[in-house]
Amino acid sequence: MTEVLDLHGQDSDEGSEEVVLTPAELIERLEQAWMNEKFAPELLESKSEIVECVVEQLEHMEENLRRAKKGDLKVSIHRMEMERIRYVLSSYLRCRLMKIEKFFPHILEKEKTRPAGEPSSLSPEEFVFAKDSQTRPRFIRVSESERTTGKHTSRTRS
Repeated sequence: MTEVLDLHGQDSDEGSEEVVLTPAELIERLEQAWMNEKFAPELLESKSEIVECVVEQLEHMEENLRRAKKGDLKVSIHRMEMERIRYVLSSYLRCRLMKIEKFFPHILEKEKTRPAGEPSSLSPEEFVFAKDSQTRPRFIRVSESERTTGKHTSRTRS
């Protein structure tokens, strides 16, 4: 099965370009986006088209596994591959959300000043999350001893 990926803002006159990808190519693109996001110091452009296609692909794989014979070795191997893909997908999204939560003032300001033709670094859902981060209280982690005594203890190395 192949997935159709709609890439926006390429060199196309229509404003979008459709690319047909095999599932292996789709997963490769997800892994590349995950590694780039993980090691980039700032939030990169959203790859929501890839995320949507991977979610659809996982749903399709799940349907196929429901129809497969129980106890088949291939089924357990495919389930492990699905779990690996889910891990990469959730890690990619978690990484983006942590950056958004940590740097939301900068990210929202960057979105306000972004030129009209330039693609957004946030998906619509991430934009809502960033806006909500403004009003959500921020918590500071405190150790158990600091919580019970109410004092900050200085930690020095011996």
